[in-house]
This record gives sequence, C-alpha cells and structure tokens, in this order.
Amino acid sequence: MTHVAVDLLGGDGAPDAVVNGIDSALGTDESLEVSLVGPSGVAERLLAERRLAVGGRLRLVEAPHLIGPGQDAAREVRSRRDATVRVATRLIRDGVVDAVVSAGPFEALVAAASFTLGPAPGATRPALAVLLGSPSRPTILLDAGAATGASADQLVQYAVVGSAYATVCLDVARPRIGLLVAGPVHRGGPRLDAGRPGVGGPAAGGSGAGGLGAGELLAGLGLDFVGAVDAAGVVAGGQADVVVCDGSIGAVVVSWLQAVAESGDQPPQVQPGWYPQEGAFVVGVDGIVVVAGGRSGSTGSGIARAIAQASVADRSGWVPRQRAALADLVARRRTRAGLSA
Repeated sequence: MTHVAVDLLGGDGAPDAVVNGIDSALGTDESLEVSLVGPSGVAERLLAERRLAVGGRLRLVEAPHLIGPGQDAAREVRSRRDATVRVATRLIRDGVVDAVVSAGPFEALVAAASFTLGPAPGATRPALAVLLGSPSRPTILLDAGAATGASADQLVQYAVVGSAYATVCLDVARPRIGLLVAGPVHRGGPRLDAGRPGVGGPAAGGSGAGGLGAGELLAGLGLDFVGAVDAAGVVAGGQADVVVCDGSIGAVVVSWLQAVAESGDQPPQVQPGWYPQEGAFVVGVDGIVVVAGGRSGSTGSGIARAIAQASVADRSGWVPRQRAALADLVARRRTRAGLSA
C-alpha cells in the first residue's frame, strides 16, 4: 500500500477539487491510502456530500491553517506548526505516510519540505522538476522556480537527481542531459565551456569546484551529457531528456510555455502532442513531495494525477534511488578532491 497525505486547502479549486480528486484516486487505485490534511469540519462536510466514509483507506488529519503565496511563505511555514503543508510533511518525517501532494502555493510546499524533511543527503538545495512535452517521452526541466542563483555544483546536483528521476519514474534507460543556456546554440558538438562565468548566460550558473563550469563538471560524471540546449531546443524536443537551469530562468520558460499552450498559437517548431504538463516534483528533499500546480490544481482530475505521480515515485523506490545517486556524486567529488571516499 502507498499512503499519500493530501492538502485539503491548497489550490484555486480547493477544497472541492481536492476531495473530488481523492475520490477518483481511491476508486482507481485499490493499493492507495489517503490522509486528508485540513480543517476536519470542512473535510467531513465535503466527504458526506460525496458519500465518502472516513476509515479504512481514507483518514482525516486536523490542520486548520493555509499558508498563502509570496516571499513570506518560508517565514510563515516556520512559525505555523498547524499549517496544512507543515502537518502533511511532518507525516512523512514521522513515517506515517509515504508522500505528500498539495496544489500549492508551491513556495509554501517547498519551504515546508525543506524545513521539515531536510535536504536529501548530498543535496544542498531543493529544485522543482516539471515535465514538458508529450506524455510518451517528456523532457524534465529543473529547476523551475524553487530557488535562484544556482552555482555550477548545484546545477550538477540537479542533473544527477533529474537523471535518476527519469530512470526510476519514467523508465528512461540512459537519460540525455542538457544544460539550458541563453542561446542560440549551433549544433557542432557539446559546449563544455557552458557554465563558466560569462558563458551561456544566467541559465548556466557560475563556476563550481576547482573553478570548473557546470558543463565541464557534467562531462566528467559519466552521464550522457549532450551539452548546451537553448529554449528553442527545449520546445522542439528530442535533444535531451533532462534539462537543467537556474530557477529564475526555469520559471520564466515554464510560464511562457504554459501561456503559449493556453493561447493555442503554438510556434511552428512545436511537435504534435507537445505541451507543458502541469504540476511539479520537488527533488533534493528527503521525501516524495508533489505540487499539483497550474490549472491541474484547480480540478479533481489534476489532483488525482498528482496522487498517481506520487504513488509511482513511492512504488519505484524514489527516495533510496535519489539518496544513492547523490551518494555517488559525493564520492566522485571526494575522489576528484583527492580525499578518501
């Protein structure tokens, strides 16, 4: 059984869409248990309207407070132990549930996951991983807005964790890794200098260990690093399975792609069936945390898909696989620095 804590108050469609999504998810997956985290009075009324009984695979956990979006989210997360995202992530930490799903705001969920669960061993900061493209072969873009000012070393962390996610949860045997740059990129071989100060723009980060750029660090990890990728290459698809960038750049790219998709006026290089999949997976924290963002967070079907995504991650062994990937990265760094493993 996979046990998922779901935030009742997160998202524009809350709380009705959240309960609708839980109803759908429980009906689809008989190996799923859900703890609904929110004000018990509100939850009981909505469940009664849908003739959903508490008990068995559905439980209630009291949490009366919603943390809003914005720059104060992190501060408020620390001061409100009764907030839904704090209570939900605490359930993971205490071993009660396997994963958390919330429709946001993502700032609050990332802050709660970082504060309560802490970083995965070997990670120094979280990242938001979003899926772009067709459902049959999506591209993972990270960071999509969890943090800004990523160093070259942190971009390497994103690449390692993104590659692990592509393998574990998307069944990509050997993910191709690209480094998002301001572009344009003219194909003629990987640009290993991408990521040095002044090269590749802010998407590429600064220098890392020993003054190396992100591209040079990635090229030495044994990953399938394809070099620099620009925004046009991300939209066209097919160049990389995982694309890493600073959070400020990733957030802009995803917002632009969502706006284009909603307008219906897609650029000519967009392949048929290509679209930005909404929601995000928080990587770099020691647990499974899914943001059901965008329009998907306002619908029951979007909440149900986010719960399914969290369930797949749990059943695929995401937490130990992320730890193993980061432990290998730490060992390689120590070897490169001349230290014992």
